[in-house]
Amino acid sequence: MKSLLLTVLFLLPLACLAGELRLTPSAVEAGGVALLRWEGATPSSATVRFRGQIIDLAPTPEGAMALLGTDLELPPGTYPLEVALLDRQGATSNWRLDLVVRSASHPEERLTLPEEMVSPQDPKVLKRIARERAQLQKLFATQSSPRALSRFALPVNDPLGSPFGLRRILNGKPRSPHAGVDFRSPRGTAVQAPAPGSVAFSGELYYTGKTVILDHGGGLFSLYAHLDEIRCREGDPLEAGQVLGLVGSTGRSTGPHLHWGAKLRSERIDPLALHRLLGE
Repeated sequence: MKSLLLTVLFLLPLACLAGELRLTPSAVEAGGVALLRWEGATPSSATVRFRGQIIDLAPTPEGAMALLGTDLELPPGTYPLEVALLDRQGATSNWRLDLVVRSASHPEERLTLPEEMVSPQDPKVLKRIARERAQLQKLFATQSSPRALSRFALPVNDPLGSPFGLRRILNGKPRSPHAGVDFRSPRGTAVQAPAPGSVAFSGELYYTGKTVILDHGGGLFSLYAHLDEIRCREGDPLEAGQVLGLVGSTGRSTGPHLHWGAKLRSERIDPLALHRLLGE
């Protein structure tokens, strides 16, 4: 349905809508985030086609906006954006911009963990892992109505540990890159929601232990792993700054810390890049 709507918008007579379309930044590293913003009268409809997806821009008092994510392992290159805006009088305006994705270099870390946590063999455990992976893939593929986020704060104010994209070698075997950031937070530290959202998942997972996932709208999710205690339930609405849990060391963990991850329309993005883009 969205594909048909965007096609129709591109075929409508063109008009020069009063305003400006901005992409900030216009170049990112893989795993980065860009903000597409229309500054002008709030349109009746605004969509962007990006990497095969059709994305709605969220209306704002100053126009409309959408966050665009680039996956941690997205190949470098120039990726076009096709934007269609429809004003309140039915006039359409089409735009094309480019988002440049640069390659990024990441450090390497070697860890030794109990072998059953790195390469479990128990059939019951393997079934659990497969079930949880499918559950999360389905969750991250959903898109609630987009929100115009004005800020994305840090969940804790502690020193950083393992960075986003870290190449991990576990018990001598290469593993998937670190799709989040770790904070060296003491056990019991309160973890706060960085922005308004609803609790999409609250429970215990094999690898990430006690975990909370927030849905911020428009396909943006943030994840909080290895918690010692969860203080919210699925379906709860949370405001920015509200405590969702306490730091711990549950799941595959070598000590108390907070793992903070983010996904935008299933793309693994750096939550710190989102924080830098939207700030406090």
